[in-house]
Amino acid sequence: MASHPAVIATNVKQPLTIQQVPTPELEHYELRVRIEWVVSAPLDVYQVDSGLMAQFPQSLGDSGAGTVVAAGPGVRRLQAGDQVFGFFFHNEKEKGQQVYVTAPEHLFGKVPSGISMPAAATVPTNVSTAYLALTEKLDLELPWPRPSGFSPKSPECPIVIWGGGSSVGQYAIQLLHHWGYTNVIATASPQHHEKLKVYGAQHVVDYRESNVVDSILEIVNKSKLSAPIRAFDCVSSKSGSLQHLAKIASLSGSIVAAVLPVVLRSPSNPAGVQLSADVEGEVSWAPGVEVHSIVSYKFETNPFLKDHLLPDIIPSLLASGSLEPNRYREIEGASLLQRASTALDMMRNGAVSGERLVWKVWTAEEYPEFS
Repeated sequence: MASHPAVIATNVKQPLTIQQVPTPELEHYELRVRIEWVVSAPLDVYQVDSGLMAQFPQSLGDSGAGTVVAAGPGVRRLQAGDQVFGFFFHNEKEKGQQVYVTAPEHLFGKVPSGISMPAAATVPTNVSTAYLALTEKLDLELPWPRPSGFSPKSPECPIVIWGGGSSVGQYAIQLLHHWGYTNVIATASPQHHEKLKVYGAQHVVDYRESNVVDSILEIVNKSKLSAPIRAFDCVSSKSGSLQHLAKIASLSGSIVAAVLPVVLRSPSNPAGVQLSADVEGEVSWAPGVEVHSIVSYKFETNPFLKDHLLPDIIPSLLASGSLEPNRYREIEGASLLQRASTALDMMRNGAVSGERLVWKVWTAEEYPEFS
């Protein structure tokens, strides 16, 4: 069987390696995509440092951008030569940090004209996460296609985006602005405040302020609205976000959604990373408050999102300028292994704020046989 190079984690806290893995035959509705750019994510660190959802040895990564090299039977929308971004996660043949990804067509979107490949790589996973959280968890209206003149039923409902400067947070704010929500309150470090206001946040608060909870409650109370709060935790730190949100979203009928996992101890802690999957149980919530965890991959269980989120919605929002890709920093290195290892170390050390780390998987210089 044909093979190709992949970044492989062999065990917990072990150095990454490059190994040859099988290149599978295409099944119905599958694409083979040569991955040219990937983004590093916290999940990479959690898998390598704690074994979260890992079955070693395994590759890493669930999103990236590249070029379609082959299409299986039944593929109708995309073809060889198309530049695409994708969010892929089912099994080893779909891991992003390898030269070839083989995955179903519905997990890919075509990169619009004017959007660079590394910029496109920052988009699929976290826009999917934000759209899923806002619609299915927070019960907000984001109809697609957006009807002409659309306005949500409660445009002034207070919506707190904790971690607005994060990739997911930036995308959530832009989505809310596009669909007409006018009372978005975000937290972020000061250097990101102006950008988030341009994206559509009405208020931005420094999450490091000792009175951050009081500041947000003061903003909510000034609006003179008795509507329950919607809160999206893009950080999911027990002490850094969830405990604060439990004080903010205290009115019965409020809804809180937090991405998994909950971080009890960060990867940069000398004692090592510690994680939890229990959003509801890690802190004490007021009676009548709905609390949801967000597993990004679950968007696929919604038939509409499965068919339209990556193929249609995200490319259209990018093409229209309604969605701006995250700022990114390219990680360079003489080899695939060096780039992957450097990016992993930077994620582990908490050296990323307000941008994504992107790096090349396939290059013609290193792997000319896959040109």
